[in-house]
Parts: sequence; C-alpha cells; structure tokens
Amino acid sequence: MRRCLHLAASRFERLSRPATALLCQPGWIHLGEPPIDWPAEVREQMRFGNWTGATRLWLASHYRRLRPRYSAEELAQLYAACEFREFFFQAGGRLDFEDASFDFIVSEHFFEHLQLPDALALMKECQRLLRPGGVIRTSVPDADLRGYAPPEPPGYPGAIVPWDHHQKHKSRWNVHSFSELLRLAGLEPRPIQYCTSDRQYHDDLKLAASADPQHAAADLIATTDYFRRLPSLIMDGIKPRT
Repeated sequence: MRRCLHLAASRFERLSRPATALLCQPGWIHLGEPPIDWPAEVREQMRFGNWTGATRLWLASHYRRLRPRYSAEELAQLYAACEFREFFFQAGGRLDFEDASFDFIVSEHFFEHLQLPDALALMKECQRLLRPGGVIRTSVPDADLRGYAPPEPPGYPGAIVPWDHHQKHKSRWNVHSFSELLRLAGLEPRPIQYCTSDRQYHDDLKLAASADPQHAAADLIATTDYFRRLPSLIMDGIKPRT
C-alpha cells in the first residue's frame, strides 16, 4: 500500500467533500491543527484591535455550528479511515517516521507561517521521508508575483498581529524563492501553478500528471482538488531516484 502524509492539515470538518474523498483513505497520516477554540480566537482578534478579523471569525464559527459540512457520524468515519495527529514543528525537530517511508506529501498554506530556518528544516525532513521518486506538493500564497490579486502586504494579516502569532505570515514566497528552498532541501523543483516575474499565471498541472503515469500517487499528482485556497503558488519537490 502506498503511504501519504498530509502536513499541517486542516481538521477534516473544515475540508471539502472532494478533499476528504481523496485524503481520508487508508495509508494516509495527517499531521494537523488541534480543534479550534472559536471564542478564544475571536477574543484574541479583538485584543489586537482587529475588529474585521474578529467579526469574520465570529460569523464563520456560527455558520459552521448552524450548517456543519459533515454529520457527527460522517466525521467519525473520516477520522477512523486514516490517522490524524496534532502537530507542531520548529528547526531542530524531527518528524517521527522512518527514512524513505512515504510516496506523496501534501501541504497547504503552512510554510508561509514558518521562519526561513524552520521552513528549510521542515523541507529537509520531508526530503528524508520521501521514497526515491516521491513527491511533496506544497501550496503557499504567491506573495509577490501574483497577477490575479494584489501582492500580499508585508506582515500579513497586519501590523497589529504579533510575529509569534500562529496566523502571522513569517516568510514570503514566489516561484523562484520556493524553487530555491526545494533545491536546498535536496529536491528537484517542479512548478505546477505559479506566476512568473511578468505576473503571468501558468498552470502546468497536465504536464506534471503526464511526467510519471506509473507513480504510486499518480492520481494525486494529476489533481489539486484537495486544496481549499486556489489560485495559489503550487510547487512539487521531487526526490531524485539516484
């Protein structure tokens, strides 16, 4: 059986049905966030003076309570189908898995929340975990080059949010800088969906899907249906076979 890792995953109750259909399967391990304490999140945004963020979170919490995406029985089935572990990482840490033990790793909008040394350390850990030919697919905000939206403002989500807060974006990425991160970690970069320096958007998903049709995770490489926030900068890192 192929093995896949979902890194810094949202809890399943926040994922779409197409995402859980792909990700909540035997052979998957999900390293993700603890349950969200919605009242505490709202109070924290109010303490920062971020009234817009507080209102948005309050509305989201009520919407999810009144119109849950999954029933309690469905959620129990999703969590029983695979393994979910709460997750925290910083430089010097180690993911608790053997070398070359995964075929595919996916991460959505997590690496921008890490300082550069932590991001590189985590990517090196992912390289260690991948089998030769294995792929890590990462989605992050295209902070500087995106032509489909204004560039991400520095210090997102705003100056009032402290740098040690979990919502803070501590690094900025584009196709060039993330490619270099992958190279430094010993991976071959393959841009999937990205903007070039002239802010033109490119989608090379079909090329990626046709590159290795016999890959153990070929069906996952051929889609991005498990990502919630699109368009984004999406990059593959491929572990060399030799």
